[in-house]
Amino acid sequence: MSASVVIRSLARTARPGLDERALMTAVLNGDDAAFAELVRRYGPMVLSVCRRVLGAGADADDAFQLTFLALVEHARSLRAPAGLPGWLHRTAFRAAVKLKARRPPVVVATEPVVDPEPLTDLSWNEVLAMLDEELNALPERLRAPLVLCFLSGRTREDAAAALAVSLSTLKRRVADGLDRLNRRLARRGVVGAGLVAAALGGDAGWGLSAAVPAALVQRGAAVFGARRMAPVVTFPFVSWKSVIPVVVLMGGLVAAGASLIGSDTPTVAPPLKEGNPEPPAQVRPRADAFGDPLPAGALMRLGTLRGAATVMSFGIAADGSVLTVGTEGDLRLWQPESDTPGPAVRLPVRVPEDWAIRSCVSSDAKRVACGATESVIVFERRGENVPAEIGRFKFPPVESLAFAPDSKKLVVVTRDRKGNKEIIRNKEKKENEYAVHVADIQTGQSRALVTDLSYIREVRFSADGRRAAVNTYYELLLFDVGTGKQLARWSVDGLNLSHVALNATGDVVAARVYKVATEQYLDVRFFEAVTGKAQKGAVGTDGGSWVTFAPDGKTVLIGDARGVRWWDPIAGRLLRQFDGATDVLSYGETSVARFTPDGKVLVATTGRVLFRWNAATGKPLFPEVHAGSHFGKVRALGVSADGTRYATCGGSRIRVWDAATGRPVATVLSDNPWPHNLEFSRNGKTLFAPVGNEIAQWDAATGTELRRFAVDPKEPRQMMVIGLRLSDDDTTLTGVTLGRVNGTPTSVFTTWDARSGRRQFTKVLDPFDWSARHYCINFSPNALYASLHGDVFLTADGPTKGLLPPRTLGPGFDAGAFSADGGRIAFTYIDESDPRGVMRGVVYGVATGAKLCDLPAGSGGRVALNSDGSVLAAAGLTDLTFWDTSTGKLLARHRSPPAGKGDTMSSFAEVMRFTADGTKLITGHADTTALVWSVPKVPK
Repeated sequence: MSASVVIRSLARTARPGLDERALMTAVLNGDDAAFAELVRRYGPMVLSVCRRVLGAGADADDAFQLTFLALVEHARSLRAPAGLPGWLHRTAFRAAVKLKARRPPVVVATEPVVDPEPLTDLSWNEVLAMLDEELNALPERLRAPLVLCFLSGRTREDAAAALAVSLSTLKRRVADGLDRLNRRLARRGVVGAGLVAAALGGDAGWGLSAAVPAALVQRGAAVFGARRMAPVVTFPFVSWKSVIPVVVLMGGLVAAGASLIGSDTPTVAPPLKEGNPEPPAQVRPRADAFGDPLPAGALMRLGTLRGAATVMSFGIAADGSVLTVGTEGDLRLWQPESDTPGPAVRLPVRVPEDWAIRSCVSSDAKRVACGATESVIVFERRGENVPAEIGRFKFPPVESLAFAPDSKKLVVVTRDRKGNKEIIRNKEKKENEYAVHVADIQTGQSRALVTDLSYIREVRFSADGRRAAVNTYYELLLFDVGTGKQLARWSVDGLNLSHVALNATGDVVAARVYKVATEQYLDVRFFEAVTGKAQKGAVGTDGGSWVTFAPDGKTVLIGDARGVRWWDPIAGRLLRQFDGATDVLSYGETSVARFTPDGKVLVATTGRVLFRWNAATGKPLFPEVHAGSHFGKVRALGVSADGTRYATCGGSRIRVWDAATGRPVATVLSDNPWPHNLEFSRNGKTLFAPVGNEIAQWDAATGTELRRFAVDPKEPRQMMVIGLRLSDDDTTLTGVTLGRVNGTPTSVFTTWDARSGRRQFTKVLDPFDWSARHYCINFSPNALYASLHGDVFLTADGPTKGLLPPRTLGPGFDAGAFSADGGRIAFTYIDESDPRGVMRGVVYGVATGAKLCDLPAGSGGRVALNSDGSVLAAAGLTDLTFWDTSTGKLLARHRSPPAGKGDTMSSFAEVMRFTADGTKLITGHADTTALVWSVPKVPK
């Protein structure tokens, strides 16, 4: 079907006869008939949106009425009547999504398909749902022309006049909007002539419009009588830039856009021809609780993609919108009222194949800098789709970037890896030479502030931009940015500087410190910037991963896995707590948290999730997203024996989920970076997981902590848990911890009575044998066998008695994945004959070490076995596959959700786990979510 035919068949069937400005003025003056006309005119569009999300039924009717109730309550704030259709579309979509989130999602089991085409698993209703979402993300300048031309049925001339732009400008924006939609939907598998455009129309809920029952029209109009509005209000003339953001339900290829631009009048939908398939009465879209589509083969999403993005750096514009940059030079703009960013805009820089590019956004969100090959490129946003390049500087390999507060200068940290011939030059050996450069963007000139440093942790500016502090972790160097003069260089006896910040004038340093003697991170302390002496009268506070000064230059923001604390060091008191999580950004050297220019909103990030809180109350701006999301990569999973509950660990939170509905049941704080497993008791009522150097037990229904399992205090101090296992009868808990004493690692093996917390057995292990640099141990049932960095062995014998033959293992030398019965173990490995980055899966018998199944190239990345080891799931970079381990035959293949640059080297999944009955597989992802997949049956 051609794009033009689809568009003609789906266009609005009626043209508006009244001017929206006059109509809305009459509504604001209390005219019942005017409001009834709005319901009659836009009711079909509103009902269609509601039905696509909720299906035909009472819920859709409720969302319909809520939409027009919202119009009654907010009509006075609609300054641009031309944007009314889009406002109604957006409001209807949001109302429907919220209603859907409050009811259990419908799970439709599907048979897995091997190598499906993108559209074979997509219903027509799902395509429309995707279009709803993508159009919601279009920028205003593209949404407004589309909504006026196709939702409101305006001619091109009328739409151009309403937006105060020329006809040629309007046509160009229509074409740009269609092209943008086409590209975004193509990335989600919606491709093919006419398919994107197919949302423009309207018969009986099949497209844009749905016939509204008379009773529902009356109920929609009746809401006006209950909330009659007075006095007379007229709308001032406004430019297109102030038109309310709108949502359009349309799309198309460039060719489709051309045909639309050439048409000056709306087309009428032809009747369905005989033989055409009738629209289904109700199609259940495969979507998560927030209305976002699921990949083919996935049944449920745990968590949400709302608020999630890879963030290397961010800036805040004057209007409160947030600009973030990701690992591939991808820019995303987050509007103040939206929990989801607009479509990504890629900067024109070459992205390395194996790692992320270093990028930074200026604090005012006007400029972006990227560390490209042997150079740094600076871009400026001037209203274009892609920011314009305004500067380029030659530098050695870039380690990090930071804009000065006024965005006119850029600090560049470089790292020159010395070759063997250059290591020794009559001075101490240095394998890396770090340097700090200041680049003047206006003049195009740069100069070095300092060179020949063995390490640079970060560079921080004072708020006035006059001073910069260079933190080497061991000492702090203070510079005058204007002259390049070094003002101070000092260290603190017995302490290292984990992270630092300068106050507004650069005369006070706040630092989170690390005590060398005890190898412990301590509190946040304050020092005079020039002398390094402790600041008098300043009171520090415990904890925190980073610190930055608030705009007043006196108070500080301190962030960690619990969120952000606003601290007054002079009064020594907490001003406000912002619940969530934050982390130190890897390469973007801007502050991890910052207030909007008006001081009303605090913005922070973990590098995976963007948080925004009300600065006055400390409450999140998007509480539903906040409560239903993870705060980092999902790296650990748990499944109750009866399959009724799932547990996921992402960032600093463990969330327990109802397996039937996908709704969160309980949330607990837990920093669990290493073990991949979370352990439920057999009845699913309690959960065991690491907390620092201990293991905690929680009530799975409430998140209440019940007890702690600690290592014998007589043993060397431990830092983290690297392995745990609960016995099948719930009586014994086994754990391995790792610590450091005077720089030397030490490990302790402990067993506890799981019912009382009493220690049963303790043994100090050979730390190099048991841990090396691989901080994850997997245990078989009852901890009889263990797997560590690619081997399997009896736990009592240790790694030196390994059962597997030597081979080339995959990245990280991951621990093997046991089957639930303990009989088999799966690994991934690299065959030297395969292309780079390609991995294989292999299955061994645990007791014998015999190879049972060797899968083909591309099957590996991450692997998991079902309960009896008969099915192996393998997550590669682009596919999730299921294999019969007895025959080596492929059972099913699903395309994976996309993984960002730097997220993984070999797999889209961070961790995988089967349910006990083997019917479902859970995968955890770097995008902060987990997916539940249907597992194919093994042919008999």
